Amino acid sequence: MANITRTFLRSDATMTRYMETMKHRDVNNIQYNPFTDQDRKIINEFNYWIIVENGFPYDAIATTSHILSLKREMPFDWELLTAEERAELDLLKKTYFKEYYDVVHENLPKAQTIPGHFHLHLLVLRREEI
Repeated sequence: MANITRTFLRSDATMTRYMETMKHRDVNNIQYNPFTDQDRKIINEFNYWIIVENGFPYDAIATTSHILSLKREMPFDWELLTAEERAELDLLKKTYFKEYYDVVHENLPKAQTIPGHFHLHLLVLRREEI
């Protein structure tokens, strides 16, 4: 596993739980999909994609932190998506996401801690009046 550095996306408590959990996982193994564990709350399901609650949310910056995960097992590589998977993702961006989220967040290879499974973060950012 690559070294995980603190990015201040997660609260201290969430980051501690994340680090403890991740040190026991083979995150490069394509069979390791932390986003479809049975204990994850399913938010919505589509033909090729599933949205689940993020067990390790970006709670320092977001009030809602969900994971969009490809249903099939696939490493994080955009070029491996099928035309159908891309089309559904594009449709979700144009319709569903814009209604419920502020940000679709992708960790690029340098920051990916789970490269063995394709996923994106769906966030509603924390806000305060100014």
